[in-house]
Amino acid sequence: MASARSLLSQVRQIKKARTPKPSPIEALYGSVDAFAAEVQAKVGEGKLCPVDMPVVIECLRRWHRDGDYQVRGTGNGVWRR
Repeated sequence: MASARSLLSQVRQIKKARTPKPSPIEALYGSVDAFAAEVQAKVGEGKLCPVDMPVVIECLRRWHRDGDYQVRGTGNGVWRR
């Protein structure tokens, strides 16, 4: 029975390791869409650049969608993929 418990513990650890962690944007704003809405509101108020910010938002969406925020270490992690 101890081996079954050990196996179950290992499966839990593997599942936990494979579960994606929330991105910093999700952690701060709840979702990328909520962040984008806040940025768009500030663009409308004239506080942020209307030319640059849509590009920044799209880059962050791709960064989030591709899971690049999870790549840690040196450089941008291209060599670890």
